[in-house]
Amino acid sequence: MIAGLESWWADVPWMRMLTLLIDLTLKGTIICAVAAIASLLLRRSSAFSRSTVWVCALVGLLLLPAFSLQSPVWNLPIIPDLASWGAGSYNPGMEKPEQDAPVTPPTATVDAPKAAGGVERTTPVGIPWYAWGILVWIAGGVFYLAWYLVSHAGVRSIVRQARPADDRWTRLLDGVSNELDVRRNVRLLESGSLKAAITAGILDPVIVLPSDCDEWPASRRRLVLSHELAHVKRWDTLTETFALFATIVYWFNPLVWFAVRRMRIERETDCDNAVLQTGVKPSDYAELLMNIAADLSASTKPVWQLSTISQSSNVKDRLMDILNQRVNRKSGSRRSAILTGILALSLVLPISTSSFWNTASSQTTDKSQEKKADHDKKKAEWDAMTDEEKKARKAEKKAQWDAMSGEEKSAAMWEKVCSTENSAACIVGTKIKKNGVDAALAKFAKLKETEEGKYVFEEKQFNSLGYAFLYVEKFDEAIAVFQLNVKEYSKSWNVYDSLGEAYMVAKKYEKAIENYEIAVKMNPESDHSKTQLEKLRTLVADNI
Repeated sequence: MIAGLESWWADVPWMRMLTLLIDLTLKGTIICAVAAIASLLLRRSSAFSRSTVWVCALVGLLLLPAFSLQSPVWNLPIIPDLASWGAGSYNPGMEKPEQDAPVTPPTATVDAPKAAGGVERTTPVGIPWYAWGILVWIAGGVFYLAWYLVSHAGVRSIVRQARPADDRWTRLLDGVSNELDVRRNVRLLESGSLKAAITAGILDPVIVLPSDCDEWPASRRRLVLSHELAHVKRWDTLTETFALFATIVYWFNPLVWFAVRRMRIERETDCDNAVLQTGVKPSDYAELLMNIAADLSASTKPVWQLSTISQSSNVKDRLMDILNQRVNRKSGSRRSAILTGILALSLVLPISTSSFWNTASSQTTDKSQEKKADHDKKKAEWDAMTDEEKKARKAEKKAQWDAMSGEEKSAAMWEKVCSTENSAACIVGTKIKKNGVDAALAKFAKLKETEEGKYVFEEKQFNSLGYAFLYVEKFDEAIAVFQLNVKEYSKSWNVYDSLGEAYMVAKKYEKAIENYEIAVKMNPESDHSKTQLEKLRTLVADNI
């Protein structure tokens, strides 16, 4: 069971999820900032226009995940590659493989099957550091989703247990609906669980009044009902759902919470303006608002704060707006809402369909991770084989290699060298082909001095490059590459062995003996170096 859990854990694309999360955070922050700037520019316009901007911003936030999963329309690579941060984190216990012993000719990569009856070796699976960030994000989202579901269940329970309002409310509902041009069918209910009226339901709107509403004076009834019907006309139950799901996805982003708060403030202000547009005296409406705020302050907070007529968080600002005669109280038409929405979404969509990641670097890292995973798999299979199976496989590979022509071997070496992105050996080899050895050595020196961190400098790659020239009998080029390798990695016996082989094939026996002697001195266990050295000494003695 634990092995299955480890396998599942390793298969989860944690890094891609973290990349998506950072992408959503960055784009969401930009959308909120754009909405804030637009709202500031519209400060002299109506609250209806500003609330529409914030609603469109929240819709844009919810559309971001879908757009982010698509290929970006345009890319601005300003964020460095993220995947490289976690490269190799899946197997922190992996031991460094031993250096491959040099052979002549070099062998290809071994594809070793699992030993019959053997036990498959697995690498311990660690928990990537970035996985914890994803899990915290998921946990936070689950918490807020649970809160939303509990609140929604509480509202549904209140609606189910409420009783229909009396005929006086029904007649008043028809009259106020005509004044506000509300064309939706609205149900009126009464509940003893509330201290203030609320509006619920998206497709089937319902206004739930507190049980003591029958004692209210006629003026208060009209004002409260006007405010709630303004919410119904605006479809605020739907926009509140957008706000709730935005906070579930982006609960960690304070700018999203700011956007939700501003949307609610502008929404309440617009509903206040709708009430005042019916001819109500601002002073009477302000007095009503203060009375309701006082009643709510002495009771528990409503479970569903969408459309309570008074919210203590911004009562003071609302009172100032209500009493301010210069405030633009236009509620706006459906056409203006559509135009404002189109304008806002025209700013949101380009951000949603953009990318700020260095995609080329990410693709390179993906390839490197795939290559490493393949190498780890083959190493595990090779380690699981018996000594006899390893010996047979080596003999098989050697026979296949010996049967290849020099051009085929050279092509295999070139593929090995240039399969790594930003390989310095590949650049040097290409420069040798085009401009000769001297130009290539100058190019190497420049890369090493000014761009060492950008390119991959590996002993094995330069060794393979030397053999790529040696197999097609380009001795001068091969010797130059091996000499460069000796200069850069003078503490490795393998580079002297390869240089000795190049001198030997080029029939420069004295230099070959000199390098093989160094290789044997540095590594007395090298059978290949000792064998070649004995052959060379015998050959030189016979010629003498």
